[in-house]
Amino acid sequence: MSEKITRENVIKSLLDTSFYKSAGGTSLSDIADSLGIKKASLYNHFESRSDIIEQTTNSCSEYLKSLSFIPSEIESVAKKYPVETVLKGIVSRYVKMHEKPPLFQIYTFIESQKYFDLRAAKIVREQNEKLESQTEIVLETILRLGKIKIAVEQIPGIAKWFCSGINDLLNRRLLDRKQAVMQNPKSGEGELFTLQADDRGIEEINGLVEQFTRLLCI
Repeated sequence: MSEKITRENVIKSLLDTSFYKSAGGTSLSDIADSLGIKKASLYNHFESRSDIIEQTTNSCSEYLKSLSFIPSEIESVAKKYPVETVLKGIVSRYVKMHEKPPLFQIYTFIESQKYFDLRAAKIVREQNEKLESQTEIVLETILRLGKIKIAVEQIPGIAKWFCSGINDLLNRRLLDRKQAVMQNPKSGEGELFTLQADDRGIEEINGLVEQFTRLLCI
């Protein structure tokens, strides 16, 4: 059985297991049990539990670097739709990305580790900075199209404020969604969980976007 286990399998197992128990509460036995192997077999791929944590953190970092929170065709999207529609679409996309595997597990892992691991804290900071810079691109685009009434020098501060609010709502929504996961058994071959649709959080986020849009257009 152990011959079929790869480093990627172990990393995925840690992410899935720590989703329920936290990274700090996940033992080598937990990881091995989820893979159906003996704990000693993990040493064929990693030097120690700390090595698994470190390599998982690195894997999460690489995955997050590959993500873009805004569509590549933002110019054409901004031309075609009203500001409110554009912002709601981008924010909804951002939130829904985080509700699906593997980003839900990755987000939970990195957020829980940021208080204990400088590397995880750096990843969180980099992701926040990327979200803010991409939000600046959106604001610069719709400003250039004459659809909002702000000064260009205001954009960095507005983007930071907006992203802070969105991340706060995202954290609350994911906390609620995680509780729903914890209360239901795992289901589906190869899947961590199945969630029922819940639009309440999205409606709250859309309300924030609507207020934000009104401020931009004053």
